Amino acid sequence: MDPENMKETTPLLPRVESIRRNSRPEKPKNKKLCKRLCGCCKHKRIAEFYRHQDQLIDAYKSDDAEMEASDGEDAEKKESTHGDAILSRTVLFINVILLLAKVAATYLTGGASLSIISTLLESVVDITGGAILWYASHSIVRTDYRAYPRGRSKLENLSIILIGVIMGMANFYIIFTSIESILASKEAPSLDYITIGLMIGTIITKFILWIVCYKRGTTSSRVLAIDQRNDSMTVTVAIVGALSARWWSYADPLAASLISAYVAYSWIQVVLEQFPQMSGRAGTPEEYSRIARVCIEHSSHIRGLDTLLVYHTGEKLLVEVHVVVDANLTCKVVHDEVVSPLQRKLQKLSIVERAFVHADHEFDGYV
Repeated sequence: MDPENMKETTPLLPRVESIRRNSRPEKPKNKKLCKRLCGCCKHKRIAEFYRHQDQLIDAYKSDDAEMEASDGEDAEKKESTHGDAILSRTVLFINVILLLAKVAATYLTGGASLSIISTLLESVVDITGGAILWYASHSIVRTDYRAYPRGRSKLENLSIILIGVIMGMANFYIIFTSIESILASKEAPSLDYITIGLMIGTIITKFILWIVCYKRGTTSSRVLAIDQRNDSMTVTVAIVGALSARWWSYADPLAASLISAYVAYSWIQVVLEQFPQMSGRAGTPEEYSRIARVCIEHSSHIRGLDTLLVYHTGEKLLVEVHVVVDANLTCKVVHDEVVSPLQRKLQKLSIVERAFVHADHEFDGYV
């Protein structure tokens, strides 16, 4: 695209949709031929390309809706963290009740079932993790911007890493205890109907919490959803293992090992996802495309983009963009019509935490 003629071009989104409609290959009428073509790698790549373009266009439309949002809608988006704090507090309260149920189940089995003990330990760590997440969300909402000018949103990432470390240590301990139990050939535990009822009630409650947290979709709620999913699955395995121990003595310690290994693995994956974000990983090509489109279409005064940096310092993106404008424009026009409104527009996007816009009169390749 010629920077000098950029102001004469049509908006990017309608042109992309037009290209997509007009360049999509026609499907062959012969069904047998169609099946053969669908199996070819070439046509799979074409289908994947158009699927990716559809997703990108949907993202463009979502960006447009966010940028056009009123101040009231923008304020509602800022209330998301407050909602996370309420959700964390609710889950924490329910987990305390379920912890008491698991303590009762452990007591009724005489502490002989390692699989039930593993779910009890997981609940203790869950409560610790819920408390940490609630404190992080609470601290973010009540940030003193004189002490933290850019907020404390990275507390979420740090709290997730801390919870992951605690989870890993607790579950590795259960694995070692299970191995000792297998080697010592300990007596199988016995379960009564009250114990089974308590565990089934825990499964149902955790499943409902999993759905609620998953549908919210924020970073904190996704972490809580992982907790609830793990609990519902591990308690199920614990019941099966404890009941199967009547016929096979190794079933209970093996179930405990499987539960702990699964939980430890899932949390290791979550923790590893945080490090690239905390260490400044670049945005994806799709994220670059979304940011570049907003900048290019913002104003006819913009001749081109000299530098565009999109990278993580947490869950969301930091954007640095150098736009090139005509050297004869006044400072007032550059500030009021280009730099300031573009920065506000970029910061309205849900994927962006902070944007920095710099105007220049030439392409000097500054980074």
